[in-house]
Parts: sequence; C-alpha cells; structure tokens
Amino acid sequence: MRIEQTVEIAAPPSRIWDVTVDLAQWPRWNPTVSRVEVLDAGPVRPGLRARLTQPGNRPAVWTVTRVDEGRWFEWRTAPLGMRVDAIHDIRPTETGTHVTLAIEIGGWTAPILGWIVARVSRKFLPMEAKALQERCTAA
Repeated sequence: MRIEQTVEIAAPPSRIWDVTVDLAQWPRWNPTVSRVEVLDAGPVRPGLRARLTQPGNRPAVWTVTRVDEGRWFEWRTAPLGMRVDAIHDIRPTETGTHVTLAIEIGGWTAPILGWIVARVSRKFLPMEAKALQERCTAA
C-alpha cells in the first residue's frame, strides 16, 4: 500500500534538500515530529539511524536505506512485522521544486495492521508537506 502527498515549493531543490536532511531540526518546523534523536554521526546515508517520536505514536527507529544526494532519500522502520518505508523525493521544476512525500507499507502483518499506519499517514503527510513548504519559503 502506498500513500503520498505532493507539493510545489517556490524554492530551489538545494534548499528543500538541506531542510529535509537536517533531521535534528524537524521538531522545530514539522508538527508531526515531536522529537528526533539521530543515532549515528554524519550526513544522511544508507545505514544512518534516527529515533523519531511523533504525536500519538511510540518512538520508532528509522534506518536510511537509499539516497540520491540532493534528490531523494528513503528510510525504513519495521514495527510488528510490518515494513514502513518513507520516501522524500525532490525534483526541480521551472518555478521551483516538486516534492513527493510517500509512505509504502508492506510485510506479513500489513494486511492486518497496515490500516493504522495508513490512517496516520493520510493525516500526517499533508501536514508535513505544508510545513516543509512554509519552512523552505520563509525569509
């Protein structure tokens, strides 16, 4: 199952990338993240882990699985036999940047428990997209 939200941001892709990969700062601008603890030093790269706390959810450790520097990164958490991948995709346009935020849910318990993640994702992704847009276009 895939849930996604797209937004056009009137800012260059490099600005969106810098804000997106500064994980420790997410709680300052993203209303769906109340705390981030980056567990590994260095830039966003495969293997980097961070513990995110989101309103109404238990803390979850996310591990970066794939990165295309400046363009997108994916990371994964695996609660209760599910696989939850979050994708942050940044693409230049003539007037700024097209951003897609997506959640992909799989695993053997996804048919039973995936609806919970999907419900939260349908609520959080629009909030995250709007907050990212506001953060990247603020003076």
